[in-house]
Amino acid sequence: MTRTDPDLTAVRDLPAGSPGPSDESVARTWYLLNARQAAARGRAPRRLARWLVPVAASLTVTVVALGAVTVGGVGGHRFATPSIALVKASHQPLPAVRGTDPALSRTTPEAVAALDELARTAAHARAVDLRPGQLVHVLTEGWAADLTGGWTGTLEFQPRESWLDPQGMIPLKLLNGDENMFESMFADHEGNLEHARAFLRDNGPSIVSPTPQWLAQLPTDPPALLALLRADLDDGGAWTADHQLWDAMAQLYMSCDILLSPQLRAALLRSFQGMDGLTAGTVMIDDIELVAIRQTDGVSADEILFDPVTAWAVGRRSVNLDDRLRLTPPKVGPKFDPLVSYHATWRQSIVGSVDER
Repeated sequence: MTRTDPDLTAVRDLPAGSPGPSDESVARTWYLLNARQAAARGRAPRRLARWLVPVAASLTVTVVALGAVTVGGVGGHRFATPSIALVKASHQPLPAVRGTDPALSRTTPEAVAALDELARTAAHARAVDLRPGQLVHVLTEGWAADLTGGWTGTLEFQPRESWLDPQGMIPLKLLNGDENMFESMFADHEGNLEHARAFLRDNGPSIVSPTPQWLAQLPTDPPALLALLRADLDDGGAWTADHQLWDAMAQLYMSCDILLSPQLRAALLRSFQGMDGLTAGTVMIDDIELVAIRQTDGVSADEILFDPVTAWAVGRRSVNLDDRLRLTPPKVGPKFDPLVSYHATWRQSIVGSVDER
């Protein structure tokens, strides 16, 4: 189970940059949420064709639609392969300050080259126009592990649909299938919203509570951007700084990838070249090959999945590399690599209200 599941971050009652909750607490929280999902269990996710729609100045902008999480079993996920399509000998990545954390392996040349190719693609995209009062709508199809049995668990379908206030990416509405999770789980949703907004006012925007204005003022020089992002997270905790950063970036992409300008999108990808612990691979979803950039810290690995055609982030995965873990695949749904404990793909759009999709 991912440490930054949207359900856990919906209330946003932890200080910015705080280390993620323990795996045990995440498992308990997922179990509580999962108990409320009887109506959604067993529902097969939709299989959608890939939509690559140019960004246009319309009220609702559909970005990428990745359908059912249909990840192949053996051979469906390849890592650190020198034959990855994006790796070319002619690449000349922009220089970036390399990390020096002795707890992590150095980022591989394949990952550096893959990030550079994604950055080249991102620089040619078009920006989305966000007007006052509009919201970010995120439709997510995921699978999460219920780790109630210690090292054993079951992967469960986890549909999510959220409407986010761009000022802090604060959820205004969160659906589990047709169930309004705020109404069923939180007696004082308005109080929680005010708490989140007060925290944003008191502490300002950050990587875990971004705003369009904060994103717009980020530097586009890769080393400077990486230094700022690292400094925006608290030190300490069980995880290395770059592992915390990659986890936070996965959540940022999951909530507001659509708001990134082409310049910032490219700068982010190039700044990642200076991190430690990154490897590159591919993941097949609905017969579409995505670029997976993985950050590994011990037995914990987080992946961000990028569409190579658009360079947009369209998914994330959490992988537990401890061979003691035993996960049972869903009875209805896709096959998974044995150690994947969370997998989600999403599509994002700009809407005018919480009643609009």
